[in-house]
Amino acid sequence: MVDAREMELVVVISDQILALERIADLLGLDYAQAFDLVQRAYSRCILNKVVEDGIIKYTSANFYARLDHFAKFENWHDIPVEHRQLIHRSFLDEFINRHKANVERKMSGLEAENALPNDTVMLLSEVEDMIDAATDIIVQPCDCRKLGENCDKPVETCIWLDEGARQALDRGHGRQLTKGEAKTLLRWADKKGLMHTADSEWGSRGLHAICNCCACDCYPFQAAQELGSKGVWPKSRYVAAHDPDLCDSCGACVKRCHFEAFYHDGSITEVDGKNKNGVQYDPEKCWGCGLCANTCPEGAIVMTELVDC
Repeated sequence: MVDAREMELVVVISDQILALERIADLLGLDYAQAFDLVQRAYSRCILNKVVEDGIIKYTSANFYARLDHFAKFENWHDIPVEHRQLIHRSFLDEFINRHKANVERKMSGLEAENALPNDTVMLLSEVEDMIDAATDIIVQPCDCRKLGENCDKPVETCIWLDEGARQALDRGHGRQLTKGEAKTLLRWADKKGLMHTADSEWGSRGLHAICNCCACDCYPFQAAQELGSKGVWPKSRYVAAHDPDLCDSCGACVKRCHFEAFYHDGSITEVDGKNKNGVQYDPEKCWGCGLCANTCPEGAIVMTELVDC
């Protein structure tokens, strides 16, 4: 995770915010040596960069920022699988504890005191609008799927926008995308069965990221299922409406749904002279991601906006 010199750097900085010259003095290094050490540590998310009065300074990142970067870009798979699973569970527990109080506030009808990640489940068309509004766009590996490893869904799918993209590029990470490439990636991720989440208030709060999520690995969805915050966080603004008269029981929605809102009920339905497994729908289990509607070949599923959104 860190070498001896990087650990010494973290200990020297402690909870301070220091300029490069001061770090060099404390470590007994010349400027060039300190610069190389600090830049490497910054690239590896061991340090964070801040600007005070026009002067670049550095502060220590936390362990989980380092672990997130390590899993995405470094030697995560050198760790035995059973140990990776323990680390992943510990990270998920930390994630839940970090956001639990704000999630409970939202569940009680109060405003969250701080922004929550993956605030809202978004439709494909909505995240495409975010791409149109962005200036800088990059894609990085999904930290959740790199850490959890519970499915074979695509990994290079986390889209960072504007300031978030520029910060990642400053550390030397992320693959830049044009708007057309970003939309192609979104549609491909959607086709592969990944839900889209982002901040629905990006128009007033600014653009940051679009996550393409699975329910088995995505930390917000995993946390929401453990905290019982379905519909509140990540917020659901839509629900699927299913028309049985148009449905031909192809089962595409059953395969696509992460939450078993669409399911085979064990019955056999005759459609165009062919026997097919009957499809049923439980709207109480729907999270409003739109994957089913995007796939239905008969137009039997449409997304309807929830009245309180």
